[in-house]
Parts: sequence; C-alpha cells; structure tokens
Amino acid sequence: MLAAFIVGISFAVSGALMQGVTNNPMASPSILGINAGASFGLAIAMIIVPAASLNVSILFAFLGAALATGVILFLAKRVGGKATPVYLALAGTAIGAVFTAVTQMLVVFFEVAQDLSYWTAGGISGIRMEQVFLVLPWTMIGLLIAISISKSVTLLSFGEEVAIGLGSNLDRVRAFAGVTVLILSGSAVALAGPIGFVGLITPHIVRKMVGIDYRRVIPFSALVGTVIVVVADVLTRLVNPPYETPLGAITAIIGVPFFIYLANRRGGGR
Repeated sequence: MLAAFIVGISFAVSGALMQGVTNNPMASPSILGINAGASFGLAIAMIIVPAASLNVSILFAFLGAALATGVILFLAKRVGGKATPVYLALAGTAIGAVFTAVTQMLVVFFEVAQDLSYWTAGGISGIRMEQVFLVLPWTMIGLLIAISISKSVTLLSFGEEVAIGLGSNLDRVRAFAGVTVLILSGSAVALAGPIGFVGLITPHIVRKMVGIDYRRVIPFSALVGTVIVVVADVLTRLVNPPYETPLGAITAIIGVPFFIYLANRRGGGR
C-alpha cells in the first residue's frame, strides 16, 4: 500500500505540474519521454555500477530524466511559438521511443536484460519495505515543493502574460517545477518502473472534481493517483490468475484511449 502511495503521488503530481507549467493538457512524464529517460539512466547504472544501491540508482534515474527533459526543452525552444501540445506530445513520444530503443540495445549487449525486466514491465508487488523507506523521503520532498509552488503554477496555467502581470517569476517557477518532476519521476521509476499514463489521466480527473486551482489540484492529484495505482494493481492480479499482469500494461489500456481523445480534441487542447 505504501509503495502504491509513493508511485501514485510521484506520477500524478508530476503530470499535474507539467500540465500546469506548460499549459499543455497532454503533458505527462510518460508522454514527454521523461520516464523513458529515467529508465535509460537506470540501465546505465546497472551497466556501470552493477552492485549500486537504490540511492545510486535513483541518482542515475534523475540524470536520465534530466537528459530527456533537456531534449524536450531544446526542441520546444527551436520551434518557439509553434510548439503546440500535439507537437510536444509527438516529440516526447519519439524521444521516449529513442531512449527505449537505446536502453534495450544496451541491456542486451551488456547482458543485464533480466535485471532490468522488472522495471521495464512496471509493478509494485515485488517492492520491499526497505526500498520504500529509501524512496519515501524523495517523494515527500517533491510533494512539498509542488505544494509550495502550486499558487504560481495556477497563475502560469492561465498563460505567461497573466502570470507575469500578477508578479510571478516564470523562470523560478519553471525551475522548481522541473526539479520536482525530476525528483518524483526519477525516484518512482527507480522504484517501480516506467508506469505510464497515471500522470496524464489523474490531473484531468482532479480538475473536473476541484477546479483549476493547483493549491487543490496538487494534493488531490496525489490522492487520486494513489487510488488509480491501487486499483490497477488489483486488476493485475485478477486479469490472468494466478499470474500477474504487468502494471504498466493495465495503465496503458486505460491511458492510450484517453491520450487519443485528447489528441483529437480541438488539436490537443488548442
């Protein structure tokens, strides 16, 4: 249950922050390739430091997520105002595919595919309590930062002009939001694997429930994200008993139709 709490908070809050800061309804760590970048970093850790502790693995996952984020920001800057939500989503999907392909190539070449298979599938059933307690502080730090900048994220979600007019420091808000997403996504991927679409779906559900004020969206996203992960984990045990279906497959079954709906709705939110 505590593992579901960590994973649900991490991916849901990351998705809420990304959607608010980018004003992009299709933004999430999985769609923009950040989870794939974190998985790439984790694979590098397994290759370079085979006996690495979980904290070292988290650090490499942070670095991989940061690399993917940097590529996305570079592409967005190159196209400037042409970076529509659909463009960023497609670019993120392509970047994620590249990171995934490189990761698979490396793990096969260096013969660590079996070690990485658990994280690739995504799941929380095999997580040990000592792993949970190592990741929990990172999760709480990320959640506290997200709550502290939630008012500024609300202003930014209305557009840059509105946020600047009301006195927001855009660079600082984006920097804190970026660090928070890296902390939450990197630690969650290191713990449970690149579980997709939780960060995409949850903020939309929450905004329907509590409105667009991120002072409420952030904490409620943490709660709803946890519920989604718990329900999905239960389904993994019911789909094909006594075997367990990968958690990432269950969330993808729910998330892919939702992603297609968003992509087709007025050009992805524009």
